[in-house]
Amino acid sequence: CSPDKLPLPQDIDNAHREWRDKIIKAAAKFPFTHGVAAKLINVYFKSAFVCGGYHNNERVRALHPPIDSQLLEELSKRNVGGRKNIWDEARKIRWSNFTSAQYEKVIYNIRSALEGAALWEVEKYWKGYQ
Repeated sequence: CSPDKLPLPQDIDNAHREWRDKIIKAAAKFPFTHGVAAKLINVYFKSAFVCGGYHNNERVRALHPPIDSQLLEELSKRNVGGRKNIWDEARKIRWSNFTSAQYEKVIYNIRSALEGAALWEVEKYWKGYQ
């Protein structure tokens, strides 16, 4: 309910991995992958914090953005960060099939391509935003 209760930026990836693991375990009867669990977490945080007026808070700037096929397609098409091969590889796997390592590779590359910008800023490439 408060961005001050979010993990510190340097701790977000580990916390996110733990959240995904908990969601997957809680939904054991359903086919939750790390990609699907991440989407659930990221859409919630985007709605609550990025769209809730906290977008410049350092902890909110570190939150992972929702990943989907439209975003990955546009990142590839525009060769964002010179990482077309990474975006193409992720597109072929499909976000909903991501393992933990595959998801984290996409987040790492988004972070690197944005060169210090808030991670939510990658959404300028998402067609649904336009």
